[in-house]
Amino acid sequence: MVDKIEQLITTLEQEINDGYNTLPDYQANDEGKTYVNSAQATLYELQKQMETLEQGLRLGKNFSLLGDNN
Repeated sequence: MVDKIEQLITTLEQEINDGYNTLPDYQANDEGKTYVNSAQATLYELQKQMETLEQGLRLGKNFSLLGDNN
């Protein structure tokens, strides 16, 4: 399950990067690029959370996937 989620995250990262890189480079697109940058930041946070989850699972950490345990 973790592998499948990681694969989807990688695909999403590539799609976001492709979207950003194909936006024409002129001032009218600044707002669009801001949204893409925001999506990238959210994606990177998701990747960090997945790494933490995967490490915890490997170590047998007992934590709830449903709770808010940061």
